[in-house]
Amino acid sequence: MFRFVNRHENHLIQHVTLSTFLLVFLFVSDVHSQALPSPSWSKTAGSLTIFQPGDAVRIQVWELYSEGGNSTLGRNMSQDYPISPGGYIIMPILGEVKVKGLTVYELMQDLQEKLREYMRNPLVYVQPLIRLTLQGAFNRPGALRVPPSSSLWDVIAIAGGPRGDCDLSKISIERGGRVIIKGLLNSFEQGYSLEDIGVESGDQIVAPTRSRLNLYTLIGIINLLTSVALLYLRLQYKTY
Repeated sequence: MFRFVNRHENHLIQHVTLSTFLLVFLFVSDVHSQALPSPSWSKTAGSLTIFQPGDAVRIQVWELYSEGGNSTLGRNMSQDYPISPGGYIIMPILGEVKVKGLTVYELMQDLQEKLREYMRNPLVYVQPLIRLTLQGAFNRPGALRVPPSSSLWDVIAIAGGPRGDCDLSKISIERGGRVIIKGLLNSFEQGYSLEDIGVESGDQIVAPTRSRLNLYTLIGIINLLTSVALLYLRLQYKTY
């Protein structure tokens, strides 16, 4: 009977060892596939240079030929301006300026024309800022406005960086409650910007937490099950 039980113990140990190897292999393969996702996005966004309510405009103003290349008026006007529901921004001196539906170039020309009444040879730089919401495993999730030329790392930095349990390999873009862009990390590692991959104003960047089941936990569970099975066999042997 002793030999019979030993044969069963050896068979069980071999079976558990093989199962452990297969589970570890599948676990590592799954982790590897998650770390190197294939891009599944396409350039779906329309032009992000058309200003819309809820977004913002970053404006910088210089006065050419002035001392230092920038007048006091120019410095006071250089800031970020939110776009009102009616499609306006409010600037010093100029007051309300309608920006809704304008392109970057059109707004730049319009502002330079208006500022010529107050400045000599004004030079205006205009940059759109789109609305994004960061949800999930970020240190400071929430709403923010960023240039569409930003990278994923620029956006995450504004959110205070990822939490320790953040699964960067599974970050995705949601629009209207539906995932529309996957493999986001891989896309940004290839040097693409928000605009390149089709992010639109109002989208959500969602970062899930990593699974609690890691390789060491998996091995621990298998060892525990093996010990319980061997203990059961030994108890069965003693009853004979």
